Amino acid sequence: MRNKKKMFRSCLCLFVMLLLCGCSLAVPDAGGDRGGDQMIGVFITTEFLDLFTMEDAAAFGNEGRLYAEIDKSRGADPIDWEISFGNLDGFQLLTPLWTMENGENCWGNVCSEEVSDTDIRLNVADDSRERSLSGTVYVLQKRNGKRAYYANPVYQTADGRIYAVQGHGVSTSGESAEGMRFSSELNAETTITENGKTKAEKSSVSIEYAVMSEPVQIRVYQMDPEHRVIRQDDLKPEEVPEELAVEKDAEYILTEVEKEGLTGEKIVDREVYGYRADEETYLTTFCARADGILLKRETKLLWNR
Repeated sequence: MRNKKKMFRSCLCLFVMLLLCGCSLAVPDAGGDRGGDQMIGVFITTEFLDLFTMEDAAAFGNEGRLYAEIDKSRGADPIDWEISFGNLDGFQLLTPLWTMENGENCWGNVCSEEVSDTDIRLNVADDSRERSLSGTVYVLQKRNGKRAYYANPVYQTADGRIYAVQGHGVSTSGESAEGMRFSSELNAETTITENGKTKAEKSSVSIEYAVMSEPVQIRVYQMDPEHRVIRQDDLKPEEVPEELAVEKDAEYILTEVEKEGLTGEKIVDREVYGYRADEETYLTTFCARADGILLKRETKLLWNR
């Protein structure tokens, strides 16, 4: 699977209503007075982040902030950082600011494997800077019970400290059908001063939750120009490799992903992958975890051309 942590330099980058049965949406107000601190992303939890009643609330001070622990032992760049919020489990999509040795400011990307399809954009103008982040969390469909995900805004102070604040969430109850999608959005705006100039700093985060049936079997067919099978691989989702060698005579790859619905019915999704001379080709599959999260996997196709 390709590394989801990316780096880019800032100098180079230029209440939704969900009318679905059994689904409720609460969109947090990530604004407010943060003293110039910048919202850099989101920390997603499956439980409400109650900073005022947790046993170790004293560690958060009286500001309602949960400060992160940042492990930089593997390197000074955010791509190598390990950011944690105490013992809390959750998913991160963060763009922390850091300063290179030459004094240039850069934005990093720290993204948990649970967050897929990430898109990070930065627009820089003379009087403003806008940053937008988006991603998708794939979840297993569920017959009964509630499902909740809380999007907790994450901020960074001028001296580099990172903290999360209490957010609201999205929840569903009853049966969650494949294809159902629900989302949450965060927006924040503040002002910063750089080189004596005041600029508007805007940040937005959009997280979508996509419901999917559980993949149970993946068949990979290597097909010749006459649409005959040259090779067939039958794999469990957890057995899909990071790279797959393609036979010399293969014209294209056909995948069949067998999924199991809530009542045991079989669902088959098919996808075709062809050779592209101008870019690498990746086969996409999903693997379910015990906690109901589906991890998106990308297998590099090694074409024999």
